[in-house]
Amino acid sequence: MKKVLAFLSIFAGIWPGLAWGKTMVLPNDPRIQYSGRVDLSYPQAARFDWSGVSITARFKGSSIGFLLEDGNNNFEVYLDGAPVTVWATDPDKDLYSLSGLSGGEHTVRLVKRTEALFGTTLFKGLVLDPGAALLPPPPKPVRKIEFVGDSYVCGYGNEAATLKCDSLRPYENVDKAFGADAARDLNAEAVFVAYSGRGVVRNYGDKNRRSTDPFPPLFTRTLCHEPQSRWDFSQWVPDAVVVHLGSNDFSSEPRADSQDYVKNYVRFVKEIRGHYPQAAIYCMGVTGWPNFHPYLERVVKESNDGGDQKVYLVSYADIPPSELGCDYHPNVVAHRGLADALVPVLRQTLGW
Repeated sequence: MKKVLAFLSIFAGIWPGLAWGKTMVLPNDPRIQYSGRVDLSYPQAARFDWSGVSITARFKGSSIGFLLEDGNNNFEVYLDGAPVTVWATDPDKDLYSLSGLSGGEHTVRLVKRTEALFGTTLFKGLVLDPGAALLPPPPKPVRKIEFVGDSYVCGYGNEAATLKCDSLRPYENVDKAFGADAARDLNAEAVFVAYSGRGVVRNYGDKNRRSTDPFPPLFTRTLCHEPQSRWDFSQWVPDAVVVHLGSNDFSSEPRADSQDYVKNYVRFVKEIRGHYPQAAIYCMGVTGWPNFHPYLERVVKESNDGGDQKVYLVSYADIPPSELGCDYHPNVVAHRGLADALVPVLRQTLGW
């Protein structure tokens, strides 16, 4: 009975479109292009929660609508390659549209700015005007990079001008974080698997040196908050995996045990290697506060000494106070600097 109700809930909202005289396109249509971890097990709704998941549609017409069941997430909207607006989803609204366009061909891309802690989005399909046509999607970049880790990867508070923010939601934008910047520099597709506050063994603010729910177990999930949802790693195989984990382990007391951190980070690198035998893996961290860089060096050395020569260290300096956003996190200027530290290493090691 629960499955039936879930099916009806997903399907609700599509039927009213037929009364509008519009053309409805279900989310499993191959002309709709996704990037990131998306659950497509229901043909009537695509589900996702990770940062940076995107939906791209190329069409001919003067308007396009997206059916989104959500109330907590924000989406950056690109029209023909340029950002035009931000859609802040509302639980009492399901249709979000761009209209008044010229009648030619257009490409619209939605990027989920906010991270998984804001909940799951259900995308129920597209709404097109009579006579409009959905076209084949544009080609994706050949190069692929997966960014794994914590709030830095998510772009936590990076659009804020102050250290204290009334709310995180308006200021978090993964599409202006260092991973997205680096991927654009390298003409690569970026996928993000990250969650603020999580560490390798200890999460930020935990009263213990070891948390019961650190980041690594999340890595295998299609949907962050559904442990039973298992990602098929053969669906998307990156050339490079950039891991940013450690700030939360060591930035508050009691700090994680350094040996525990190194042992479990090396184990996590081996897990990533098991999924991506050919990928280059980059362990990224600050050389200043919180001072865990020597432990990160040990992670890379132990991985190399263990026979994995495609594990690399990427270092960056402390971020100046003038480049901080919400809760002392890097702002968009600082993220640009992090990308500038990462990109040359990727170019050199990957030959890009």
